Amino acid sequence: MQINLENSLSYPALLTEKAVRVGLILFFFLTSCTQLVSFQLDKALMTLFVGVLLFHFLFSGKKVPNQTFFVLVSVFGITFLSYLLNLPDSSLIIFFPIIGLAYMSLIGEEESFLDIIYWALFIHIVLGIWMVFSSYLFGMNIYVHPMYDKGLPFLHAAKGFTTTVQAYGTLVITWFLIFYYKKGSSTLSFGDKIAYGLVLLGLILTFNRNSFLIFYLILFFKHKRLFWLTVIAGMGFYLYFFEFINKLIFNVSTLSSRADLLQAFRIAFFEQTDWMGYLVGHGNNMVADGIAKGTVYKTGYIENGTSVLLFTYGFIGYFIYLISILSFSVLFFLKRNVFYAGMFFYIFIIAQQFTHEFFSTTIYLQLAVFLLIFNLLPKFEKKDSILSSAE
Repeated sequence: MQINLENSLSYPALLTEKAVRVGLILFFFLTSCTQLVSFQLDKALMTLFVGVLLFHFLFSGKKVPNQTFFVLVSVFGITFLSYLLNLPDSSLIIFFPIIGLAYMSLIGEEESFLDIIYWALFIHIVLGIWMVFSSYLFGMNIYVHPMYDKGLPFLHAAKGFTTTVQAYGTLVITWFLIFYYKKGSSTLSFGDKIAYGLVLLGLILTFNRNSFLIFYLILFFKHKRLFWLTVIAGMGFYLYFFEFINKLIFNVSTLSSRADLLQAFRIAFFEQTDWMGYLVGHGNNMVADGIAKGTVYKTGYIENGTSVLLFTYGFIGYFIYLISILSFSVLFFLKRNVFYAGMFFYIFIIAQQFTHEFFSTTIYLQLAVFLLIFNLLPKFEKKDSILSSAE
């Protein structure tokens, strides 16, 4: 009788736990959706969650690590200064990275969130794949990108419920980061392996150079034999489908258009900025219309990550960013995890030369995953060196 009573008491608790888990998965899924509704629901949810987690931290007596607190204070200081000195031309959007970093810092202390984010991202990725197939079956939808810009309008690139193909690719890469952590800790199930195939399909359907390059870096670290086989096979494939691949991946017009998109930045930052602008930036992530209208694309949007940080927060802000990224990469290396050290450095230093997502929730989800994995790794974890035999 006592056993039955205990079971009956534990059953509601189990249901509550499952309901909370499902709710959190839905919450993280919605936070990853930057284009699901007409307003910025993702940013609102991220801000709300920061408030909830802060209350939880205060209630439970937890503390944010000193290094993280120092970074947050430094970023807030340079952001506030940049905003204040550039009024009335500054924009409140430059404060969003502070919310994103607070979100990353607080989630990074809750280790149970890693698996929840894993399945939230998987749901988003699968729905993104379905949107690609449905665009062929039932007609075009706003959740795919027809590749007119590369002369391949018959290809519909997956972007899920995000604003760009690149942002969807960020979610895919973030999922892979968690997958390989689970693999390293021997917690993979058969379902995870099936999920891997679906997520790989999602990656392919992005047709995105940056995402492909990051995944190839993953292959280099985790599947060296497969990496070299695909390199050799890719060279043969390239020679056979030379024209098609040039349009898809090595499109010269696309590469030159990226340079043209930086024209407004070059004029505004290097030709019309005073010493204060060089130090603390312009307090805005967009170049003024008066300058932008005289450029090729007539847009003030800055696509390059390094450029947007320099323009928005100046050399001081970029220096804080650079030191933070290098320090965290070194911390991964000190834990003897070359894979995550290399991935973190590449994604936030090299990949940012092609694009950026500093004002989107997707990159802060990825940062949160890096921090969760870092906190979960043993302090002196023994890992094979970068030159070890292939898996």
